[in-house]
Amino acid sequence: MKPVRSVSHTTGEINLYVTVDPALNNNSPVAVDVVVVNNKGILKELSSFTAQAWFEKRKTLLRMHPSEIQVSSWEWVPGQEVAPLKVPRTGIADGVLLFANYTSAGDHSSVLPRNGTINIALGAKDFKILPRP
Repeated sequence: MKPVRSVSHTTGEINLYVTVDPALNNNSPVAVDVVVVNNKGILKELSSFTAQAWFEKRKTLLRMHPSEIQVSSWEWVPGQEVAPLKVPRTGIADGVLLFANYTSAGDHSSVLPRNGTINIALGAKDFKILPRP
């Protein structure tokens, strides 16, 4: 008898579709981190962070919590076309956050669903999470 191979629905992944405005970030590149957190206490702390706080403390946090925080990082330039992206193993995480390092004032952060398709529009001064089609 062959062993039954099952794929757990809890591993999950995020499929990101990103559009980048031609006037992005005052015509400057923007760094974006998707942070997968595997600890409820750390998630609570990071959920209160602005993007500025995240990018200032990122190195230290990753050094202190290497198994609890995984980061996918990108940097996009104004008007860049972005191929669809995948962030794996988000379904088993305690939470997923997005931080965008804009130069304009604002939080520039968001909690993301732990799986499924997410459409992100990087605008001139902030980003928007768009409804799923």
